[in-house]
Amino acid sequence: MLIVELIARKQRGEMLAESEIRELIQGFTCGDVPDYQMAAMLMAIYFKGLSEAEGRQFLHAMIDSGKRLTLSAVPGTKVDKHSTGGVGDKTSLIVAPVVAAAGVPIPMISGRALGHTGGTLDKLESIPGFRVQLDDDEFEYILNRTGLAFGAQTAELVPADRKLYALRDVTSTVSIPPLIAASILSKKIAEGTNALVMDVKVGAGGFLRSEAEARELSQTLVRWSAAENVTTIVFGTDMERPLGRAAGNAPEVLECVQVLRSGEGDARLMELCRALGAGMLLLGGKAKTMQEAAALFDTTLRSGAGLAKLKEVAAAQGSKEETIARYEDHWRPRHQHEIRAARSGFVTAIRARDVGFALVDLGAGRRTAADPVDHSAGAVFEKQVGDSVRVGDLLTTVFWSDSPDAAGGLSRMEGAVAIGDAPPSESALLKFYCDQDGIKPPEQVFPAARR
Repeated sequence: MLIVELIARKQRGEMLAESEIRELIQGFTCGDVPDYQMAAMLMAIYFKGLSEAEGRQFLHAMIDSGKRLTLSAVPGTKVDKHSTGGVGDKTSLIVAPVVAAAGVPIPMISGRALGHTGGTLDKLESIPGFRVQLDDDEFEYILNRTGLAFGAQTAELVPADRKLYALRDVTSTVSIPPLIAASILSKKIAEGTNALVMDVKVGAGGFLRSEAEARELSQTLVRWSAAENVTTIVFGTDMERPLGRAAGNAPEVLECVQVLRSGEGDARLMELCRALGAGMLLLGGKAKTMQEAAALFDTTLRSGAGLAKLKEVAAAQGSKEETIARYEDHWRPRHQHEIRAARSGFVTAIRARDVGFALVDLGAGRRTAADPVDHSAGAVFEKQVGDSVRVGDLLTTVFWSDSPDAAGGLSRMEGAVAIGDAPPSESALLKFYCDQDGIKPPEQVFPAARR
């Protein structure tokens, strides 16, 4: 098979055969197809697209590139949660411990920062001693023992996605909906999960700008996963502004610890955690309705059981319980900068995409796949969209230790916050809900949704 000819055919918009896709993925995984050729193929797919059949063939080829976990020794319905990526999106570190504390086993294979969006693994690695590189036996052992395990892809688990994920990141070809679906589902199916709750981000802070794209991806995820015996539900959520008050790895971990400690937090962050957590509890068989599941999530969070679970998992994965309990003592950025309001008015926007790229400049993300991450870097937003401000009020506090371009990052961060004369209209966090019956208004399934 000539890879050059496959690239040329896709550039012309032609369909690839299943055998060609399988050979392409196998060759890329073992190194016979070099990065530059796969990058050219990705760019051709970006502009010409993939059919439904081609997308599912990519999914199957990626799953078959490595081994599958069965997790048959772990009792109960295994439920995972995944986000398509956003800025300040830290829900996994809140939702997973709370749901696990309520009795649902959570096998969570997560990813790293992608483009301008954060990654769960980078957040976890900002906890001193926390190990995410677990072999299959260790992952299953921790899951069986604690009810929750956070892991990275091993070399044997969907190695094709591991390579492709990194290449898409550095070639600006992330936002290809069929490959987003194939990437997500290949890991979840291979890890042995029985059910999945998805958070598909809509807006400039994610990879899907339009709600129409997000709806199409959501229906694809539900349809493809059902064919693989994985029950999936999807919440489409707003990503025009950062989620919560912190962005960056260590600052987000601290915000999560504070939520788990107090049971309270930023309103939009709490609304999303409650929706995702309720969905996981429902699919895990701990409640009969979404309302009952939401009430169980609230009770478990307020009891402190989620914080106790995170401490337990941290200890099982190489950290210490007291590290979680006193996380404030471990976040020690060397530099800090305050951004203050240049005029009075109302915060009309905090542009999530600009914040994300500012964090990359500050070292919290990667410009190339091999770049190190400054786990201390990030921002805390003292004011949120809709808040009134006076000249000189503190808007954002920025932190970093080792930055390739601190000046550029600070400039981007300052420009990310817009102030106007009148408060903006409130935008809904939950955009839509999707299950096997199709797209629904979120309040039809989750009445607590704010419109």
